[in-house]
Amino acid sequence: MKKMSSQYLYTFLLVTIILLWSYGWVLTKIGLSYMGPFTFAALRFLLASFAMIIVLFFLKATKPKGMEWIILFIVGLLQTTAMFLLINYGMMFVNVSKSSILIYSMPIWSGILGYIFLHESLNYYKVISLVLGISGLVSIIGFEFFTIQNKSVIFGECLLLLAAISWAGANIIVKKYFSNHNKMIVSTWQMIFGTIGVVVAAILMEWGQPIQFTPMSIFILIYTGVIASSFCFTCWYVVLTKLDTTVASISLLFVPLVAIFLDWLLLGEKMTINIAIGALLVTIGVYLATVVKPKERRKIEQFSTNIKS
Repeated sequence: MKKMSSQYLYTFLLVTIILLWSYGWVLTKIGLSYMGPFTFAALRFLLASFAMIIVLFFLKATKPKGMEWIILFIVGLLQTTAMFLLINYGMMFVNVSKSSILIYSMPIWSGILGYIFLHESLNYYKVISLVLGISGLVSIIGFEFFTIQNKSVIFGECLLLLAAISWAGANIIVKKYFSNHNKMIVSTWQMIFGTIGVVVAAILMEWGQPIQFTPMSIFILIYTGVIASSFCFTCWYVVLTKLDTTVASISLLFVPLVAIFLDWLLLGEKMTINIAIGALLVTIGVYLATVVKPKERRKIEQFSTNIKS
């Protein structure tokens, strides 16, 4: 009974993350009109890191030890520096809807890396759900990715895919080395290390460029920094270490779908038939991975384990 209650709690956290991150994409689209992409990322994560440090101070949390510092530095480079620099630069060439979709190809890479490095099983339902999820993303993106002749767009899309792989790599490292650690500490220190890299990039690339501070831009920075970064990434690490990597990651495929819906609802973006088809495929994929026939999934996993042994 207690285990079931915990599962409901982690599922609730996952749904909360999906909704908050989805709205964050809409606000990011607006926020990039007030300042350069690297400057936006730097201010966002300076706020996020500051908020996390304050929380750790009041919690009197312990500091990492020994090799944990180096591992957290690597996670910070992957999770914050590389991921968000690649995202913000890639978004200079690719629209927000497609950017969010490409970033959330992360479950594909998480499933593959989890299988290779964590020896997590890829049973029938997970494989099918991944295939459906990929098909849904391809439907939403359209065939432009494979046929488009604009080299700058292709370049931007490749950067966004690299960002997704970087995120997946950070997820695997966190799950491998910090499953039993305080996730607030893990999230804070990786963010601090990653923020240093983002700030350096902003200074080198956008020093002297104008920044518009308005009530709206300040709200966007606070939301994307404190809520979408500090709160959501801490919750994500909790969910990631308590749920199967593939299941948790596949569920995040809902983020670009909700973001596209919010773009349509709040910003007037067009809703096309390929987006609707893609949403259906992703929904079925998530359903197969997380809901349908749990007993049969366990039998398949047990069967796979017996074969390996």
